[in-house]
Amino acid sequence: MKFTKVSGLGNDFILFDNRNLNFSGEEREFFSKICQRRISVGADGVILLEKSQKADFKYRHFNSDGSLAEMCGNGARTICYYAVKNRIAPSKLSFEVEGVIYEAVVSQNRVTLKMPPPTQISTQTVQVYESFLEAGGFVRIGVPHLVLFTNEVDQVDVFQIGRHYRHHPYFKYGTNVNFVQVIDKQTIKIRTYERGVESETLACGTGATSSAIISQLVKKIFPPVTVRMPGGNLVVNWESEFQTVFLEGEAAIVYNGELINPEFK
Repeated sequence: MKFTKVSGLGNDFILFDNRNLNFSGEEREFFSKICQRRISVGADGVILLEKSQKADFKYRHFNSDGSLAEMCGNGARTICYYAVKNRIAPSKLSFEVEGVIYEAVVSQNRVTLKMPPPTQISTQTVQVYESFLEAGGFVRIGVPHLVLFTNEVDQVDVFQIGRHYRHHPYFKYGTNVNFVQVIDKQTIKIRTYERGVESETLACGTGATSSAIISQLVKKIFPPVTVRMPGGNLVVNWESEFQTVFLEGEAAIVYNGELINPEFK
């Protein structure tokens, strides 16, 4: 069972070329097992590349807990990079996620992704009781994101506090949680607790985008915004009051492998 390990600034994924439909998408337990670090391949999620009648390819994404993800910015960037490197798609390409068409451009090892328009933007969300945190807002970029501001993002216990707000009753289906420190008018530093991974990740594309948008509304920063994360930097840019939003950054193919343990399937 061949696979490719791909990475978007440390946000790592196990990618299967599923154009022959070896997977139906019902193998949730299997996907969760191979995402376990130390005892299997280990990753933040599983990506399936499939044929599409509407675009260059279809993209399906499963979180490390086996749940189906609506959208993943870094996952999308890595699958685009993989598709171009393997001549599945041209450098200017389109792909399909749940019937929605997305566009991207790959230039060397950098991928610029046109993100879905943000919805449900609000600067009025949950009440924050931690003295070192400031409520920022909420936005959905394919997936839900809560933004909380802090002056010392490196000191935040992302796992404990992030898990609390991820499961806050205000959010019916849970949310991703971003802790954001504004560095200057075009730079922010963030750490993200990801729903579905249920832990902090080294980078989050939709989290970077959400944090930049809420930072513009609350802290008056302006694009293009450099977003610093533990795994590296992304750049978020937009036009026409967020109607067109772009996410840019590096992507990498880490290695090709073959899973040989039949007990995992």
